[in-house]
Amino acid sequence: MRAIKNIETKISQLSPGLIGELDHYLDYLINKRVVQRPKKLSQDWAGGLNDIELSAIDLQKKALDWRQK
Repeated sequence: MRAIKNIETKISQLSPGLIGELDHYLDYLINKRVVQRPKKLSQDWAGGLNDIELSAIDLQKKALDWRQK
């Protein structure tokens, strides 16, 4: 309980602008601990390159060329 009293004393010394900043920071601290459930992996991209008539090696070479540009 002593820590809460110390915090309340310090908050009472802040300017209104800093109180708003503190409010945002407290929201951040609270939400930081919330563990979000991972979404199911979507693989709707699978088969998206079926119409390309290049081998995997040729595609890798093209990708390397694109990166070097």
